[in-house]
Amino acid sequence: MSCLGRARAGLRSAEGRGRGGRTSVETLATFARCTALASLAALGASTVACGEAPSARDPFRVRPRITAVEAATPVLEGTVLRVTGMSLDRVGRTPSLHVEAFGTDLVLTALPHTVRGEHLFEVSPEVVAVLGDGDADVTLTLDGQGTRSEAFRDRWTVATALGLTVDAAPSGEVHRNEVAVLRGDGFVSATEGDTQAHFVGTFTRLVGGATSAVDARLPVLPAERTGRDRGLVVLTTDLGGLSPGTFSGTMQVDSTLRSGARRQSAAQACTVRFAGPELYSVSPTMASVGSVLTVRGAGFLGGADRPTETTLLRLEGTFTARDGAASAFGPAELVPRFVSGDTVELVLDAEARDGALVARIFGAARGALAGMATPIVIAGRDELEGAPVPFRFVLGPVRQVVALRFLDGFYDTLDRFGLSSAAGTIEPAIVRRIEDIYAGYEVDVRLETPTDFDATAFAVLEVGGPDPNGNGLFGFDNSAGKDVGNLRLFDQIGGANAETQMDGFPGFGGVFVESMLWWSSHPDLPVPRPPSSPEPEPLFDALFDAVRAEPATLAELSGEGAASRVEVVRRAFDALASIVGETAAHEFGHSLGMAQPYGAPTAFHNDLDEDGCLMDRGGDRPLGERAQQPGFARSHLCYDEPAYMAEILGP
Repeated sequence: MSCLGRARAGLRSAEGRGRGGRTSVETLATFARCTALASLAALGASTVACGEAPSARDPFRVRPRITAVEAATPVLEGTVLRVTGMSLDRVGRTPSLHVEAFGTDLVLTALPHTVRGEHLFEVSPEVVAVLGDGDADVTLTLDGQGTRSEAFRDRWTVATALGLTVDAAPSGEVHRNEVAVLRGDGFVSATEGDTQAHFVGTFTRLVGGATSAVDARLPVLPAERTGRDRGLVVLTTDLGGLSPGTFSGTMQVDSTLRSGARRQSAAQACTVRFAGPELYSVSPTMASVGSVLTVRGAGFLGGADRPTETTLLRLEGTFTARDGAASAFGPAELVPRFVSGDTVELVLDAEARDGALVARIFGAARGALAGMATPIVIAGRDELEGAPVPFRFVLGPVRQVVALRFLDGFYDTLDRFGLSSAAGTIEPAIVRRIEDIYAGYEVDVRLETPTDFDATAFAVLEVGGPDPNGNGLFGFDNSAGKDVGNLRLFDQIGGANAETQMDGFPGFGGVFVESMLWWSSHPDLPVPRPPSSPEPEPLFDALFDAVRAEPATLAELSGEGAASRVEVVRRAFDALASIVGETAAHEFGHSLGMAQPYGAPTAFHNDLDEDGCLMDRGGDRPLGERAQQPGFARSHLCYDEPAYMAEILGP
């Protein structure tokens, strides 16, 4: 056996020594020495190690295309452009936008943004200077990562000055931090200029009748990204403090554009009557530890820009545990997170007690609270209580939420599978595969970052392309240690974990879809076969060769076209979704504390090999099983895993 062959054999036999294929440092060192020798021997050759030629396929074959550009009219210096289109991942996260007009090519740099499929750009003074006032025809292209989008032609109305009118000032019954809508024309965003509503008058307290002078300036922002006819102003405690009472005076809107042009609306009479804080509702009325409860009401105070202001919720009543034992609760004053004048959020913080997760506020994992809730607002040394309202809440079973994050490398790898057109449809199929494996347990897999669970109460699992560890693994759980009892709801399976690297194991985690191409007899990857890659499997080429040779189209994925071709495309789509989903479920299983949850802390896989067992070692889970092919067992939990899952995430 060759040096590389011996090293690979050692790596494969070592797979059981860690999660997701952890390998000993000694074995990795052996492979590195052999690879170096093989590389020296291959100098001057036209092929890479293992006799594999570099891929001639262009992973960026699908050219990006702009389909729409949204902006407020007219376009000003500082206007933010929202550019959307197809295959925009190809230009990366920070592309340049070329604006061509009148023979001039102007370049804008992307603003920080995380929404897939769109980019934001701020119109520069140079663009306005070249285009001038009036209508202008422009040609737009995105450029990044060595590729450029198709040209997109647009027509802009550009201005260097803008009028400002306001129809009326706020009036009537309001609460502190209520958002008032100003109607008129000429409202601009914060990147286009500075706009303020200037209130001058008198505030009279409802109780006692004391008066105080008011001279306050409050920011005004447009109500819509592309509209200039409505502005928003938040009626803060600057208008007389937190007490109920009446402001009477005038409001005038002042604005200075980025260009330096100053504008001012006519003064309007303004009379508003402020009420105290109120509670309306709490949702959901049943939730688990780590959940975020949304509290609706009015007159809430707080926010990062108001460090001396806050809102409290006083709860008191009776808490009844799941076993029926009832005990007095509170009064307890909780500090929710401020969102706006009508919304605060209360987090049911998780805490580990006696090897199990409980809600810190209740000291229990399950139960129900019935009682009263009272809003309290504080501004400096002033404090005001609202009226108490009935409050009922059920603390439900612990739920493990996991957010799947698909990285750019995943979408590049889809192209290598001939399934780039499946972007947007294969992700939900992967979610269904994971949830099917964990059916019957409180496992909730999502494609979007959860907003109803705190950041400390959901896991993240990244799905990418190449194995950044260079080992050819399908996946790796790089979270810290075996979490028996699933006491960490917040594991990050992805990125780099320094603690894991210090143990001598690969530091990068997640699911590595490109490594699955090593199952092919012709992987077409421009790198040598890595250490933990599988041997070629004929079934893989039977599943994917047809779409790798002729990439699937959107129509074929939708079931249109020749029946035989649609069947081939559907089989490849289902197989890839199943393989990726099964691999993700396996790595996720590690983060839940499996396999052998009641066994040794260093046991990460099943000792025995049985058909369909999810937590078997990689080499014991064949392709047909992972891809849900006929004649193969379906992936499921084995041995003491079902009982363990029922204990930690049972309904």
